[in-house]
Amino acid sequence: MRVLVTGATGFVGRHLVQFLKSRGETVFGTYLSKKTVGTDPEARLFRCDVRERVALRKIVGALRPKRIYHLAAVSSSQESLRHSQDVFEANFLGTYNLLESVRQIVPDARVLVVGSGQCYGPVKPSHLPVTEDQAFAPPNPYALSKAAADMLAGQYYFRFGLHIIRARPFNHTGPGQMPGFVCSDFARQIADVRDGVQAYQLLLEKGKNGEAYNVASGQATWVWQIVRVLASFSSWRIRLSVQGQRFRPGDVRTLYGSSLKLRRATGWKPAYNLRTTLRDLYVWWKMTECVRS
Repeated sequence: MRVLVTGATGFVGRHLVQFLKSRGETVFGTYLSKKTVGTDPEARLFRCDVRERVALRKIVGALRPKRIYHLAAVSSSQESLRHSQDVFEANFLGTYNLLESVRQIVPDARVLVVGSGQCYGPVKPSHLPVTEDQAFAPPNPYALSKAAADMLAGQYYFRFGLHIIRARPFNHTGPGQMPGFVCSDFARQIADVRDGVQAYQLLLEKGKNGEAYNVASGQATWVWQIVRVLASFSSWRIRLSVQGQRFRPGDVRTLYGSSLKLRRATGWKPAYNLRTTLRDLYVWWKMTECVRS
């Protein structure tokens, strides 16, 4: 089956391409600026900015894919605070351009639009874990752009009958994700990216058209605990500190989602526990640094 993955060279996209190829799928992908570390050297990739409607339409028309995973996006909340217009154009306009191409060229294709659990924003403790019925309250431009794209995808299902499924992933990590900064008094739900891409594949296979599904582990972990697990893999003595200047406007302190709907619809369940995920991430960091040096 011919499959298109937008954003195929990103962190999640690389894992998804590898997973689909392991299942025997014929996978094509788009990328924006360059092929990043870890990209499959044999991947069939097309350079394309999803904001450019004509270019995206040409790719969809040439490939006529049966299934499409839409991952292309600006994914940084911090970046969205500085460059809101770029984020809206990539995340909302890019989704619009893709869905228009699907509507006009391959209306029978199944499409997974990948959003974000950040769309829910601050949630009362009594409403945790978050379900798909929770109203959106996006706390930053990134989350707002993803919420708008999610609702747009819903409109294309209701208005045009397209075979669209919406995924709302929460935080995920794993081999291939570059290190960043964290805040020690935040609680986050951390899932393995390899579990996440399996959920995406199952959703396109078994999900109900028009529906939204959280992709979540269902448990929250304090970020300082995550850092300590990572530190335990190293022989170096590491001191943890909090840098207050790295707190971002609109940061949500505790957010985690329910994956019950996803599990019931697809039979999905995580295969990786948090310690295994963090160990594999740590090993990848070490290997990457060895290659660079």
